[in-house]
Order: sequence, then C-alpha cells, then structure tokens
Amino acid sequence: MPTNQYHRQHGMILLGLMIALLLSSGLYWINQTNRLFTKSGQDSTDANVLQQAKEALLARAIGDANRPGSLPCPALTSEGNALAPPCSTFVGWLPWRSLDIPDLRDSAGERLWYVLSPAFQDYGTINSNSISSLSLDGNTGIAAIVIAPGAVLLNQSRPSNSPADYLDAKNNNSLTSNNDGDDSYFSASSDEKFNDKVVALTTASLFSGVSKRILSEVGHAFSTGGIIPFADTDNDGLANPGEQLGRFPYKEAAFAIHSTSWYSASPPFHLWHESLVTNGWMPLISYARLTRTISLNGQALTLP
Repeated sequence: MPTNQYHRQHGMILLGLMIALLLSSGLYWINQTNRLFTKSGQDSTDANVLQQAKEALLARAIGDANRPGSLPCPALTSEGNALAPPCSTFVGWLPWRSLDIPDLRDSAGERLWYVLSPAFQDYGTINSNSISSLSLDGNTGIAAIVIAPGAVLLNQSRPSNSPADYLDAKNNNSLTSNNDGDDSYFSASSDEKFNDKVVALTTASLFSGVSKRILSEVGHAFSTGGIIPFADTDNDGLANPGEQLGRFPYKEAAFAIHSTSWYSASPPFHLWHESLVTNGWMPLISYARLTRTISLNGQALTLP
C-alpha cells in the first residue's frame, strides 16, 4: 500500500475514534445532566408538598380555639381521616382530609406519612410547657414530623398500611430506622437503601405561631375591658395594687370568663378565654403596665 494512502486511512481511523469518543462523552454528559435535572425536579416536588403539609398542621394548631397548639391524630388509612383522640397510634398517614387540604403526593406519587408527639395530640392539657418526645437527627423539640416515603425499596410491599412498607432504615441500621416505632427519626441523602424525605414542625415554631394568636385574643379582651390593671405578681391571676411588672391579671372582673369583653366579637372570644385558662396559657403571659405590653414565648404585643 502506498505510504500516502496508508496515512490517509490511518488518519480517517483516528478521526473516527475521536468522533466516537466525543459522541460517547456527549451522551454521557447529557444523561448525567438529565439525571441531575430529574433529581432536582423530584427534590423540588417533595420539598413543596412537605412544606404544604407542615403549614397546614401549623395553621390547625394556631386556629384551634378549644385546645390551642394541638395537632390531629394520624390517619390509619391513606384516605386521610384522622383518628379520634386520644390517639391509638402516633405514626400513620397524614390526615389530609381532616386538615382540609389536597391529597398531597410526593415525586413518586406516594401519599405522605405523619408522626405526632403524644404531648401535642388534641387531648389533655397543652401549653408551651408541654414537652415533645420526638427527635430528628438527634435534635429534640419536635412536635410532629411529615415524611415523603419516595419510591418502593427492596423488601417493601405496596400498597399497604404498614409503616415498614413506606418508611426506611437509614443505611439498613436498625438503630437509625424510621420504621421501628420509636421516637427517633432520621433524614439522609437518598440512595438505593434510604429515600425518606423529612420535614419537622418544631415546638419553637408551633409555640411562636400559637403565642401570636393568643396575644391577639388577650389584646382584644383588654381593648374592650375598659381598665388598665396593675400586674399580677403572686401568680393568682389577680392584680396586685401598685405593681407594674408581672403576669397578666386574667381573673380581674373585666377579663373574667363570662365578662362581656370575651363575648363582644365573632368568633366568640369566650371560647378562647376558657381554653386558655383550662390549658394553662393565661398564667404564662407576662405583662408590663407602663408600656402596656404583653408577651409570651418571645412574642410581644402592645396593647391598645
């Protein structure tokens, strides 16, 4: 074969190899990019539905005039109806129907799961002294947890009402599992063994929101009560003459349970007052007479 022809053929072979390599690299890059975009979209979907669920739970706790700060029991089935309190279980489906929200689904098309701390069920006494038993990644102060279970993993069978078929064991470690029924929960990067995505409603967030609502109710009663009382300094609910700093004197006649102050608007504020007394919220409210300020759990309101 003439030398020139040999070099031309050899050059064509090298060019073909280079083109093949570039095409292969390009396809790999496209596949990797598509995977990243797909994962990003899935993460965005999951974050969005988890946030919606968290906000619905918080709104329910803030708006409950009977027991401010309470949360619903889980649902036993994916139909989303909360169990009647007291809760017979604290792990189950998100009670989306009872929360009056859409039937939320994660990026795998699965409904959300829900874990509730017993101290915050709609039963018994609830105030900011209530203590949660839940933890997430070792962090305490968790009132409730919502979990997007993701796609089915090995050894899981769906559909089912069993937590083990939706919630995962982190790294297959039984000591760090979301499906073992204890109060310790975990989040981690998704892989073939763990794809739970988790959001927590903290007690700090819950108490902050509920405290704002409580202060607004007390502010309403103050504005219609017609007096500027002295402060309660011996924690009996009554004003102590001459005292400027202490607790809000909620037992004074102008603010008493059946006073007109609490019946003067809609919704009926007396329901709030009774529940705040019954659940021990009123004795927790600080009061500064000179600045006409009430405060609770880091939230403050200047009275009219």
